[in-house]
Amino acid sequence: MRRLTLLLTAVLAACTPATVSTSTTGADPLPTEGAPVVIDKVLDGDSVRLDQDGTSIEVRLLGINAPERGECWADEARDALFTALEPGGNRLVGSERDQYGRLLGYILSETGNINRDLVIDGHAIAIAVDHEHLPDFLAAEEEAIALERGLWNPTACGSSADRFDVRIWAIEPDAPGRDDRNPNGEFVVLTNEGPDADLTGWVLRDESSAHRYQFPHGFVLATGKIITVRSGCGADTKSDIYWCAEGTVWTNSGDMVLLLDGFGAVVDRVRYLGG
Repeated sequence: MRRLTLLLTAVLAACTPATVSTSTTGADPLPTEGAPVVIDKVLDGDSVRLDQDGTSIEVRLLGINAPERGECWADEARDALFTALEPGGNRLVGSERDQYGRLLGYILSETGNINRDLVIDGHAIAIAVDHEHLPDFLAAEEEAIALERGLWNPTACGSSADRFDVRIWAIEPDAPGRDDRNPNGEFVVLTNEGPDADLTGWVLRDESSAHRYQFPHGFVLATGKIITVRSGCGADTKSDIYWCAEGTVWTNSGDMVLLLDGFGAVVDRVRYLGG
């Protein structure tokens, strides 16, 4: 029987998302909020470049994350964003910038919120950072998953529908004490309910794509066995392997744990929300 432990915990400072700023001092002039904007180029499935009075401004679509270039479903996500944009008819809502200086916002078409549309069609996942449309984005994501749209399709990106039955069994995102002082106190537990599974090239990652663990060549999870993937460093054993990530991995305030196969397709996912 599959068991899933979701520990909904308070936010610790070490794991909060990077802050954004509304300051425009020394920055490019911002478009008038809600006014039509000219999309100069679609960069990928969740970012575009605007032409604002001759100034180029990069915009990161707020509340979503599409696959990175070269990954499973990245081309499809970029093409979906390109198709959704209406020449001369798009509006931008948002005035904050992320830690990279990109403008954050929703792109609105005549038919609705393009950010949300990408999620509901399975071209992007929702990001559990606080914004006004988060509940709607999460509901859109659940619909896409239930209907196996886009990147949630079991056969996406060349994967076989008959795959190993490896699943996320438990997640502990909030280590005892300070997360940054106890990285091995946060972990993910995987279980194999099917035949022996060679996980060579498989990836465990968070919703932002900033944290990724790739299983080493020849790693096999035997039938009926579990393995705990701990965020810190250590010597691998039969029951525990160590990510040795730089800093903590799992955001206490909410995140998604994704398990990807060697093709980059989603094998399993668990979303948790903090209190």
